[in-house]
Amino acid sequence: MNAVTSQSSSPAFLDRVRFYLKRRLAKSVRVSDGEHTYVFRCESMMDVTRARTLLSKESGTVDWIRTEVKPGQVFYDIGANMGIYTPLAAVRVGPKGKVYAFEPHVVNVHTLMHNVKANDLAGIVQVMSCALNDREGHFDFNYYSDVSGSSNSQLNEVRDGAERDFRPVLTERKFATTVDALIASGAIAPADHIKIDVDGNEMLILQGMAGLLGGVSAPTSIQVEVNPRYKTALFDLMSGHGYVVASRHHTLEGKQHLAKGADPEQISYNAVFKRGAQA
Repeated sequence: MNAVTSQSSSPAFLDRVRFYLKRRLAKSVRVSDGEHTYVFRCESMMDVTRARTLLSKESGTVDWIRTEVKPGQVFYDIGANMGIYTPLAAVRVGPKGKVYAFEPHVVNVHTLMHNVKANDLAGIVQVMSCALNDREGHFDFNYYSDVSGSSNSQLNEVRDGAERDFRPVLTERKFATTVDALIASGAIAPADHIKIDVDGNEMLILQGMAGLLGGVSAPTSIQVEVNPRYKTALFDLMSGHGYVVASRHHTLEGKQHLAKGADPEQISYNAVFKRGAQA
C-alpha cells in the first residue's frame, strides 16, 4: 500500500472529509423581499422551512418591521431563533442603528450567528445568548429539541407555550436577566421597537422591562405574541404603561385554523402596541 492510499484510508483523514462535507452541505437559502436579498445558512429542515416562509409565515410581522423601523433606531428581536427577522430589522436601522438579537437556545444561537455573518451584519447586530426573565439568576433552561430552528424550549418550566408537558431532551443551567438590568448596566441601549415571541414567556419578559416601558425612553412600538392563557393580564400590563393595541395579525398557521372554524379567542396572534397618543 502506497503512502497516498494509506493516508486516504486513515481514520483522521476520513473524519476530516466527513466534517468538510457537513460544512459544505449546509443548505443556503436566499430570499428577496423586493428591496433586499437575505441569505440564510440552514442546519436543519426547520431552518429551511423558516427561511423559505420568511415573507408568508408572519406577513404582519414583516409589514410592521417595514413600516415602523427607521434608520438609526434600536430594535430588540426577543426570541430571534435562527435569525429570520433579525436581518430585516438590521437593514432598516442601518449602520447607525443597532439590533439586539436575544436567543437562549445555544443551537439556534450558532445558526443565528452564521446568518448575521452571511448577511454582513456583524457591525449592526449584537447577538445576546442570555435568557430574559422578570428577575436575575440561574435557572434550568429546558430544551424541547436540540435541532436548529426548533421552538418551545422553556426557562424554569417543562410546559410549552400551549400548556403541554414535555420531557426535555437536554437541560442547561443558564443565567437569566432582565431588560431593565441590561440597560442599567450599559450592556444594551433602550429600544425604539421590540418584537417578543418566546413561546409563552412574554409576560415575564415584559415585567422585566417595566422601567423601560414606563420611562422617558419607552419604545415607540412593541409586537407581542398574545397567548390566550395570559391575554387579560398582558393587556392590563401594557395599558398600565400607556400602550394600546394598534393592530393585530395572525400567523399563517393561525389563519388556517381560523379558516377551519377555530375559536378566535383560542388562537394565539401577534399584537402591535403603541402609546395611546401614537396609536
